[in-house]
Amino acid sequence: MEGVQQSKLVTILLLLLFAPALEGSREVNDLVVPLCRGFLPPNTMKIPVGSESISNGVTEDEFNKIISKVETLYRPRVANYGGTLQIRGEWGNSEVNAYAQREGSNYVVRMLGGLARHYAMTVDALALVLCHEIGHHIGGVPRYSTAQGQWAAVEGQADYFANLKCMRHVFLQDDNEAIIKNRVVPNEARTRCEQQFPQRIDQLICMRGAVAGLASGAIFAALSQAPVPTLEGRDSNVVSSTFEAHPRAQCRVDTYFSASVCPVDEEVEIGQSDARVGVCLKSEGQEFAARPLCWYKESGGGTNPPSADRPIAPNVGGLSSMTTQRPDVLIPIAIDVRNLNGAQGFLLEASKPNQVFANPDGDRPDSANGLGYESYRSTFGTYNLLPIKQLPGWGTYQLRILALDQNGRPVGRFSQVLTITLRPN
Repeated sequence: MEGVQQSKLVTILLLLLFAPALEGSREVNDLVVPLCRGFLPPNTMKIPVGSESISNGVTEDEFNKIISKVETLYRPRVANYGGTLQIRGEWGNSEVNAYAQREGSNYVVRMLGGLARHYAMTVDALALVLCHEIGHHIGGVPRYSTAQGQWAAVEGQADYFANLKCMRHVFLQDDNEAIIKNRVVPNEARTRCEQQFPQRIDQLICMRGAVAGLASGAIFAALSQAPVPTLEGRDSNVVSSTFEAHPRAQCRVDTYFSASVCPVDEEVEIGQSDARVGVCLKSEGQEFAARPLCWYKESGGGTNPPSADRPIAPNVGGLSSMTTQRPDVLIPIAIDVRNLNGAQGFLLEASKPNQVFANPDGDRPDSANGLGYESYRSTFGTYNLLPIKQLPGWGTYQLRILALDQNGRPVGRFSQVLTITLRPN
């Protein structure tokens, strides 16, 4: 009788644990999850409407046009990640900053007029800001480790995504030859861009991105009272672990420049769970084009690449393990089996508490240490776990996925595991 009751309990728990994100989203749809740090560190600078007459800045018409262009271009791309892009241009707001936030399934970017009116701002630099904020939403790993920010790429990653992927899309249809003729392009940018790319269009876009990064760097420096960064100078600092907050001005300019010269195609999706996907890597001899060591630790920030017969491991904000003392806080778990040919769905299995799977390389559920499993006809999405309701108690749990074909048969082997530890205070 006890075994029957336990089996029923497990079934109920698993039905809750592995409920589709569509159901779970009803609980959080109205929540606003901000990224409070902004494009720039918190500051008290105000540039009200009318101040643009004494500075270069960006006009209201330019402000609205670039927002419309980027939103039109990236709305369908963001939809591929399950979100609805909303770029809110607040021309009348005098604050010098921009923000990204989540409102349910809405991926929100707030562009404030004070930043656009800054004397160092240009239209290209404003496009870079937009791309940076979009990068928080879809720029991949590494992401913030804090509970509230785990949906967002860290600042350096958002910077890298901006020039590596987003700006290339934004500039692609422009008359870049004519635009560059009216730009002051440092020799360092011209030389490296021409050496790195054989096609003229790629050279020109590379130069525009580098120059836009310089303009942004001038704003960073002005607010932090730091020396104005250059393309010739490189931040020599090396972090021992990935830095999540705003890097220093020179480090950020280095990141923009590195991304500009990285030859990885913009259509290659940046890694959402593996930090080595879709980017240049120092370990592969691309030292200058890789994410700078002044904020990024190459060995961290993501899971190992999947082998040919394994799906990407389930993860939380790009992390393969996490510990929480708050079982009442939702844990968003990313699921992705799209890398396996023939995958039409997946099986998700959880281990018993404080147990490891007995068949880590298998293609069948674990009858010994498995807590239970459920299968779904979906290949990509986010599942929300609420431990207080959905897990039996404190302890460490393993979660893994197995790709299934259209008939529910296994495709390859189980993924590597996601480890979630529930620990009392």
